[in-house]
Amino acid sequence: EIVRSLVLSGFSVWNIDKVRPDSPVMQETFREIDLSEPLFVLERNLTKLIQECTQTGEIYGIVHCAGYGGPYHQITEVSIDEWQSIFRVNIDSLFLLLKILLPIFKKSKHGRIIAIGSSLSIIGQSLSVTYSASKHALVGLIKSIADEWGEFGITANCISPGYVETKMGVNDSEILGHREKIINKTPVKRIADPSEISRVVSFLVQRESSYITGANWTVDGGIT
Repeated sequence: EIVRSLVLSGFSVWNIDKVRPDSPVMQETFREIDLSEPLFVLERNLTKLIQECTQTGEIYGIVHCAGYGGPYHQITEVSIDEWQSIFRVNIDSLFLLLKILLPIFKKSKHGRIIAIGSSLSIIGQSLSVTYSASKHALVGLIKSIADEWGEFGITANCISPGYVETKMGVNDSEILGHREKIINKTPVKRIADPSEISRVVSFLVQRESSYITGANWTVDGGIT
């Protein structure tokens, strides 16, 4: 939905994902990359990708919408491999991308950085310790980047959704009564449509939003 929204706003989009989209849209270029790879492999793959992307034109910005929660269990059951894999996808991949992209944005005196966090970027939740920790780290990274690079025309913002009608959001849960519990504890008493997140992304990438940076936009139906 984010890709579709950006294309409708006039952008060409490079979509990096582990799985090819079912229905790619016009002006979308897909490249398969597994963000859970070891960091030295991931850095090499992302560097090659950015080099390829820059050959087609100026890179306007990045939307980091990667998220992996892992299984629901207590921290005493979290393995080192699980901890590291979740952090590689949720935060390390953005760190590597920013190391590559920030000098490019600085040279062009413009850049939009948007990271998709979570309501668990703000609050904690039992059985989701690793995911929550990585998403809290995401907000800290974005706020620091905003402070460090703002003078070069670069903005960095985070969007923290609540529960969204996606496979990871609610549609693939095996927990009995999960959807009902979510709706009951969300003040607006419903689950978000993906378009309600993509519209905030579309707003933040516009040149008119150049004075908005270092913010964490909660789009969670009031759950936090």
